[in-house]
Amino acid sequence: MQRDDSRRARSSGRSIVACARGAQLIFATAVLVLLPQIVWAQGSPWERAASNLERTFTGPLARSLALVAIVVGGLTFMFGEMGAKRQLAGIVFGGGLALFAAQFLVWLF
Repeated sequence: MQRDDSRRARSSGRSIVACARGAQLIFATAVLVLLPQIVWAQGSPWERAASNLERTFTGPLARSLALVAIVVGGLTFMFGEMGAKRQLAGIVFGGGLALFAAQFLVWLF
């Protein structure tokens, strides 16, 4: 009787180990399958920073700086000499590029 009990104990111990290994295998497979989706779902901090800079430099800040530059350029043109025309042209083209840089980049490439 004691031999039967010890055999049952050994066999049940082996089945528990086999179940534990099977569970580990299933868990490892699930992690390997799902981990790339979780990792790639997050955005890179560099992409977020670049996106914020793009919105800052082509959004309201660029519009307000272009407006100030146009007003200053207009005053310089009104009270200045012939060099003011060149400066005003630079302000207009520079402001246009700042405001429409994203569209210009799409058109370029």
